This record gives sequence, structure tokens and C-alpha cells, in this order.
Amino acid sequence: MQRSLRVSLYGVLSLLMAVSGASAQPAPGRYLPPTDIRDLVLIYQGGSHRMDYNAEQLRPYVVHEDRFGNRDWLFDGFLFLEFDNGKGVSYQLRNNAPLASKEDWAWLAGRHFESGKGIAALDDCIAAAAAELGEPPFRHKVVIGVPEPPRGQKEWGELDGRKLDFSKEEDRIAACKWYVDLLETYFRRGNFRHLKLAGFYWLPEIQRQNRAVTRALGDYTRSKGLRFYWIPYYTAQGYSEWRDLGFDAAYLQPTYFWNRKIGDERVDRACQLARTYGMGLEMEFDMRASVNAKECHRDRGMGYMSSFRRNGVYRSSAIAYYEGGGGVYYFTKTTAPEDRAFIDTLAYFIRDRRHRMLDGAKPDFRETFDARQLDTASWSVARDGKAVVRRGRLVLKGTTRLDTRGRRDLQYGTITVRARVCSRNPEAKARIRLLPATERLGAWPNSGDLFLMDYDGSRPGAVACGANTMQMNEVKLHNIKQSVIPVEGLGDDFHTFTCKWTERDVIFSVDGTVSNIQEDLFDSRFPYYPQGWPFNCDRFYLEISTESPADEAVLEVDIVEMLPD
Repeated sequence: MQRSLRVSLYGVLSLLMAVSGASAQPAPGRYLPPTDIRDLVLIYQGGSHRMDYNAEQLRPYVVHEDRFGNRDWLFDGFLFLEFDNGKGVSYQLRNNAPLASKEDWAWLAGRHFESGKGIAALDDCIAAAAAELGEPPFRHKVVIGVPEPPRGQKEWGELDGRKLDFSKEEDRIAACKWYVDLLETYFRRGNFRHLKLAGFYWLPEIQRQNRAVTRALGDYTRSKGLRFYWIPYYTAQGYSEWRDLGFDAAYLQPTYFWNRKIGDERVDRACQLARTYGMGLEMEFDMRASVNAKECHRDRGMGYMSSFRRNGVYRSSAIAYYEGGGGVYYFTKTTAPEDRAFIDTLAYFIRDRRHRMLDGAKPDFRETFDARQLDTASWSVARDGKAVVRRGRLVLKGTTRLDTRGRRDLQYGTITVRARVCSRNPEAKARIRLLPATERLGAWPNSGDLFLMDYDGSRPGAVACGANTMQMNEVKLHNIKQSVIPVEGLGDDFHTFTCKWTERDVIFSVDGTVSNIQEDLFDSRFPYYPQGWPFNCDRFYLEISTESPADEAVLEVDIVEMLPD
């Protein structure tokens, strides 16, 4: 009876949250959707052994500036939590450490809200960043950790003149509710202009003796219109039952970064389990991801990124980020190129998934040139009059170019162009390629270039396709990853040039025949892309160009399609 009543109450509260705009819990078989917080970074703050997390120290968590000077917003969620006070007193049951009292709990709450530190500093930092970048496209959210009331503790303190005894479930629950109320009061008094309180976090990473407490605290949190969060470690007791335990959001830790005895398949397996039980994922790294670390684990940190791309986590899952308490700050201050590439790559993923989830993928684009002139909503039209529409086809004459920059772009998908080479001039050239919209890794070729078709009149009957990157490009003689494929009837018939672009590879084909494959090797021990795989760092637009000394038709285009993945 009691269990049925609790489930019924949970259902009513969940319905009320849905009506008020809060998201319903995800169905099994899907990742936890990031409807409230997409990217939640763990900030270990409060204990006397931690850095202060003032506005300067929080800046790299709020705004990422890459090694080329590009700046953009980073994390949208901040989880403030602490395990001990820095003097041996613990906020959860572990290693026979002295247990925190009510006074210790109150001290920690005050530390989170100290002037110029923690949550107050975060609000100041966002205000300063907004003055530079404009208002962010989202509201920054704060989650705060709740200590564990260890069963059996008898010297915690008093509430309402009564000494609490943690051998009683109701007293443990009462202490947690008191702390939640205290945190909510502090937050309300802060009058933060740029922050929203999203909810509270349960500190223990395994569920042994707290089921009644978390269920009651979850109900209490939801009654305030807030959420209750949890991050259990890999297959920790209770992880698959997180809904029944009263949580609104749970992230699974792969716990892969530190232990090399754990196989590389671990993160993939964590993704599978998270999808099965409707959980989010946690990415884990610390300063040992640096190339300068005594025991370098950079490859393990990169392994999370690779697996998250491969398993669709970046596309659809809520993600939490454990960075060792200062890792992000460290990686933005280091001068090692590999370390800057590591944090830049992570920031690119966060930025691009935010773009997808806030703006949505741009609709499919199909151009058949049925109008009498080019659509300026889709094309940046060459002003030389050498790119014209004739009888339902785009004709490029002499030396000219046009593109979809700022109008049509995508990251990942299938790009198809059906075209015919018109010129027999041995000096004529034509190129169809994808170029980065913002050049975040620097000017060409650093930010990448994918060419579906490169025609040179000096070799009629063949085209090249492939990629230009920082280390491998056409400027460096004999050092470009391209393929040259013969095409029968190249100047007589229309041919279909296709690029299938995913997070892990780019496959080119001509008339349905695979002609070139580019593979993402940035997380492997190969020298091809030492600064990171550039084709996961930006959205790309389409450019079509021709060169010829004569004012003649060089290329005729019949159909253009850009279908986002």
C-alpha cells in the first residue's frame, strides 16, 4: 500500500511538472534528453582545499576561447558539489572519515554563495561575458549537491529544538529538506540576474541505504518545480532503478579514464547501458589528459569523445563533465598545442550540439534551377554575370564562383551535385567543394576543405576528390589525401558527385562508385591530423567555381542537394 501510494504521488507530481513546462522522464531505450540542461559541468567548490572559483577562474567554463582567438559560450549547466570540507570532515559516508554535522552543512551552503566566489562569481562572470558577446542563447542553470545523512549518525544537530537521530528515516529526510530550503533561500537572496536554480544533486554515487531518503527528497524537490539529479558510477547498485529511486535525471559514469586495465570497449558499453535505461552520460578527464602529465591519459580522454560521437551521445543525450576540479581551467592556460587541441575539440562538440538543439538542423535543400535566376536566399551570386540559369540549369562561364555561405550550410549529411563539364579547353578548371563556415581552426587549409569534384582540363576524362587539411593539402606537393578517378563521357553526359559526411568519416562517390574515403584518426596514434579532425569542428557550406582564360561555358549544373544527417 505504501509503495503504491508513493508511486501515485510521483505520477501526480510528474504530471504537474509536465504541465508547468518540465520535461517528462525519458522512455527506456533512449538517452536522457537534454531538455533542461545540455552540458552540465561538475564544479568541486566549497572545501578549503579547493580553488576559490572566482570570476576569472570560472571564465573558461563560461566562455571558451580557442587557440585561434574564437570565443563562444560553453557549459549551460553548473553543478556545485563538495565531498569534504578540506579538513577531514566528510559530507558522505566513506573511509571512516568524521561525519559532517548540521554546522558543517550550513558552512558548506554559505561557501557556495560567498561574495566573489562560487555561484555569485558565476553570475558576475556571465554578466561580463554577455557585455562582450551579447546575451547567451540560453539561461545558465545551477544544480547544488546535497550531503548524505549517514544512517545511524546521532550527533548531527537539532531542528526545531529537537535533536535528530539518523537511525530514523524521517530524521534523515528532515535534514535533507532543511538543507534544500537553506540553499533555495540563499539562491533567492542572491538576486542573480543570469542564473536559474535547476535543482539539487544527490552526492553518493551508489544507492545502498538511502532509497527512502531519495524518494522523499525527489518528491520534495519536484514540489518546488525543481529537479533531482544523480550520477552513479558504472553499474553501481541502483543505477538502473534511478526513476524508482526518485530522480528526475541520472547520468552514467563510464569510469574509464583512470584505469588502463579497463578495455577500450568500456565507454561504448556505458553508452549501451545508458540508452537502455534512459540515462545521460558523463565524460571524465583531469589534468592527466595533458601531454605533460607524468602518466599521460590523453588517449583515454579522446576515447570518450570518439565513443560519444560513434554512439550518438553528442546528438541526443544530456552530458555531465567531470574534469577533476580545475581541468578546464588548466587546459585553457597551458601552452602545449596538444592540450589546447584537446579542450578545443571538446568545446567544438559542445558548441555544435547546442547549435543543433537550439536552432535545429536546417531543412533539406534541393535546387533544380527551375526559376529564371538564382535564388539569392540560398546562393551568394557572383556579380560578374558569368553564373546564369538557362533552361533549368546553372551555367558557369570563364572564371567565376558562387556559394551558399551564410545561407545554406550543414554539419554531417549527404551532399550531391549532378553536373557536366562543358569546356574542352586544356586550361579550364572546375571545382565543387565544401568549406568551413567560420574557419575556427584558422584560414585555409587549417579548417578543412572537402572537394567532391576537382576537374583540370590538362587531364580530361578524370576528376579528383578528397580533402585538404592543415598537414595534408594541395599546396604541399605530393602530400594530399585525394583520389583521381576516370569518368567515362565526362564532357558529354551529366554525372553525379556525392559526399556522405558523418562524425567519423567522409565517403566520396562518382555515379554511385566510391572514389575516396577520409577517416577520422584524431584520437589514434597517427600523424595525419595532429591538430584534430577538422571536419567535426564547423558547419560547411557549398562552393562551385570555374577557371578559364576564355569566356566560355565551363560547368553546367543540373541538381544540388544538401541533406543534413
